[in-house]
Amino acid sequence: MSSTTTAGEPAFAPFEVFEEKYKTVSSHDIKAAVLIPRDLKPGLHPVIVNIHGGFFATGHSLFAPWFNPWQLKLAIDHGAILVSADYRLLPTPNGIADQIEDLEDFWQWSRTELPALLQHRAPGHSLDFDHLLLVGGSAGGYYAAQVALSHPNEIAALALTYPAVDLKDSVFVDGPAPGAPAILGFTEKDIPSLSESLVWVEERRKVVASKGGFDITPYCVSLTQYGRFTDEVLEHNGVKLSTLELPLERVKAGEKLPKNIWIIHGDADSVVYLRQSQSFVDLVKEKLPETNLRFDVAVEEDHAFDMEAAKWEPYAVAAMKFVADAWLA
Repeated sequence: MSSTTTAGEPAFAPFEVFEEKYKTVSSHDIKAAVLIPRDLKPGLHPVIVNIHGGFFATGHSLFAPWFNPWQLKLAIDHGAILVSADYRLLPTPNGIADQIEDLEDFWQWSRTELPALLQHRAPGHSLDFDHLLLVGGSAGGYYAAQVALSHPNEIAALALTYPAVDLKDSVFVDGPAPGAPAILGFTEKDIPSLSESLVWVEERRKVVASKGGFDITPYCVSLTQYGRFTDEVLEHNGVKLSTLELPLERVKAGEKLPKNIWIIHGDADSVVYLRQSQSFVDLVKEKLPETNLRFDVAVEEDHAFDMEAAKWEPYAVAAMKFVADAWLA
């Protein structure tokens, strides 16, 4: 079953948008959205795969507030078809392992079933998988890194924005250190109590959800602020984070990444600290020195700064030239 939508957002107005189911979990359909520039002529087109962020627990494939404007511009400027994945939102019975399973299923579906679906929905349009750009921000950056490590030779370029590549970071395990900025600038009165958040976790875990909004964010902030995000959300049911769920450990163990990587991260990020990207970059330089890597540090910028045009503008030209050249070479 598929559905067609304009997504109801001005950001998506230049695109024909439709959704297709790629798997079902407990009678809940999990979908991917396909965005095709409206003036795109039939032919073979480069591909952008987007994995959305949202604190691992919210957002969805067409959640406009967290859909990078530069990514949409890249698709229009270079005649690309954009594919954006939903996945089960945490908390789930098995924690992060459930999402990793979903995104691997999505990746296989995009290769085996999506091309035929695209021919049915948009005759004459084909996907050029030799020119595939994988994009992820925040939690989506974690998933994009995971997918990239599993399929390094299938990705021309990897673009990560403020990626949560270190799930063992103390901010997730123990909460922010004394004197550190509050998570995302939320004050105590802005977030539920710990007891309220724990009740929310138990109720949420009983249902399968793959789309969420801003109402979930305060619970995630609360659990992080109180040092319970890892054990209540990322891990559960005896499933502990292992090397397979940890990008830094996978790189240390000798796994490969795509040959072209761009990362941008604000040095004032109040939830995914800059040190996560810095550790990833340092490790890539050590273990994979042949990688064509660009790392932009956005001075005095917080999480998701690139959603605001004025804050993104100083980095746009050079960063997007690097990405386009690497992706389309």
